[in-house]
Amino acid sequence: MDDCINFNEIIINGADITSREEFFEAFRSQLGADLLIGSNLDALHDALTSITVPTGVTILERSELESALGDYWNRVFAMLMDCLDENSDLSLSFEE
Repeated sequence: MDDCINFNEIIINGADITSREEFFEAFRSQLGADLLIGSNLDALHDALTSITVPTGVTILERSELESALGDYWNRVFAMLMDCLDENSDLSLSFEE
């Protein structure tokens, strides 16, 4: 993870996600399999806090994503907030 990550935008479309596995795959396909190893919040946290260039994460159709993830959404949201606190190169927005 010493390499500089060179992307500026991650878009997660909640309308396309029906499970946790699809949620992690949506990130993995944009972060790269080498960066996001494992389908869990710790791995995603590590990947997002490793970003070294200004990068925006946009979550489209948040309500559909919340529905698909159920109670797990609360853990996802808390992890995303932690990432924002830890990585000043990261931003987060939601669009319906």
